[in-house]
Amino acid sequence: MDVIRRHLPTRISRTTKVLAWATLISNIGIILTGGAVRLTDSGLGCPEWPRCTADSWVATAEMGIHGAIEFGNRMLTYVLIAISVAMFLAVVRLWSTHRPLVVRTLIIGFGIPLQGIIGGMTVWTDLNPWVVALHFLASAGLVLVATQLLTRVNAELKHRGPGHPVVNGQTTGLTRSLAGTILVTAWASVVLGTVVTGTGPHAGDPHSPRHDFDLHLVTQLHVVPVYMLCAATVLLLITQLRLTTSQNQRRAVWFLTGVILAQGVLGYWQYFAGLPIGLVWAHMLGSALTVVAATSIYDRYRAHYLTRGLGAAEQSSPPAQRATVSS
Repeated sequence: MDVIRRHLPTRISRTTKVLAWATLISNIGIILTGGAVRLTDSGLGCPEWPRCTADSWVATAEMGIHGAIEFGNRMLTYVLIAISVAMFLAVVRLWSTHRPLVVRTLIIGFGIPLQGIIGGMTVWTDLNPWVVALHFLASAGLVLVATQLLTRVNAELKHRGPGHPVVNGQTTGLTRSLAGTILVTAWASVVLGTVVTGTGPHAGDPHSPRHDFDLHLVTQLHVVPVYMLCAATVLLLITQLRLTTSQNQRRAVWFLTGVILAQGVLGYWQYFAGLPIGLVWAHMLGSALTVVAATSIYDRYRAHYLTRGLGAAEQSSPPAQRATVSS
């Protein structure tokens, strides 16, 4: 173990950033492949878990395309695990100085198999919509943590020295409150969106249970936090024009604005078009990006994180040495 430890990185580098991006993209990716499973009625393509069938760990030719789609989604979990292990090994030797980064890699590393177990529960319950919703929300939670991880790694590489805040522009009590409101309403819209999905026609299997709700009513309830999210975003856009905000803050707000506009178009389009699977799948991507955008807003206006430097040496070195290292 000591031999392995000596070969692990002791500094944040471009490789760390690549792994952080891979962590975020792969956790968004499994949301999309899970959506493909549901939208193609492949949710029970592998009718057992953890085996695919009672007699086989893998999908067989006799199971057809549905078995292949479901089994492929399960295999992606191992890709996520491999990336999360690589991400953990890239920062674990910085535990004493960069603990927030290591903790987030641990949350993701343990969260991925937990999310897989919840996926197994969806099979055991014949795709109960409440369990399916929990499966999606677990992935969305990992997307949130992965977004925070990437933001902090980017800050370390940008500043290359200790003591620089992630919140690197002017804020006020109003903008900080709006950032919190944006995160809460974004999550409320995502949660209620799973209720709409559980009431709609795409169950993952033709014989799976659905919520016994009125689809029109739950859709109207879903848009309430969406409208609140829109209002908070517009107010933040207007308010920041009067402040000396950073490029990162402005970019985060405009990214959220773009995601909201795209989600609004997709949401109404899919509703009036009768929920075609292509539009529903794109709306699922938009939900994941909403979590990314709202988390970025919260970080850029409220995070308490200060950079530690690229390695442990910068954290403990005297000011003169820090200046030399940072340059």
